[in-house]
Amino acid sequence: MKKILLLVCTVLFVAACFPKLPEIVTLPSTQLPVVTDKTTLWQSEDYQGKPILVVFMGSWCPWCKKTMPAVTALKTKYGDQVEIVGAFMDENPEPVNDAMQANGFTGKALYDAGELAEGLGVNGLPHTILFNKKHQAVKVWEGYRPDMEEVVSVEIDKLVK
Repeated sequence: MKKILLLVCTVLFVAACFPKLPEIVTLPSTQLPVVTDKTTLWQSEDYQGKPILVVFMGSWCPWCKKTMPAVTALKTKYGDQVEIVGAFMDENPEPVNDAMQANGFTGKALYDAGELAEGLGVNGLPHTILFNKKHQAVKVWEGYRPDMEEVVSVEIDKLVK
């Protein structure tokens, strides 16, 4: 009996010494309203087999406003190869639309994304997540990056080759 107890304790000790494998974060089945058409819902299932870049933002966030031109440039660069969306925390589309116009954002903008952001562990804005073709998160960027277009392009290129 002592040998079994010693064996169990040893196994538990060894298991505690090794870090756990990281959990794979997957984009859940999601429907969010589109800013430019309140009756249209963006659905993640519509992009099966395609990488998705989600940039969480707020219309009030100064760093998010600085990020908008890079998101627009990425959308222009990758076209239909990657689904690129701005997911805004705002509960109403009007302030998002105003921020888009003021900051030259011409990409696809969604609103009321707070629940999705919470589920994905977003804790600050802007927050960018790149999902692969299986919609598993492969890269996360937190905060504003003046070189966002370049660093995100490097990671997208790995997925669309």
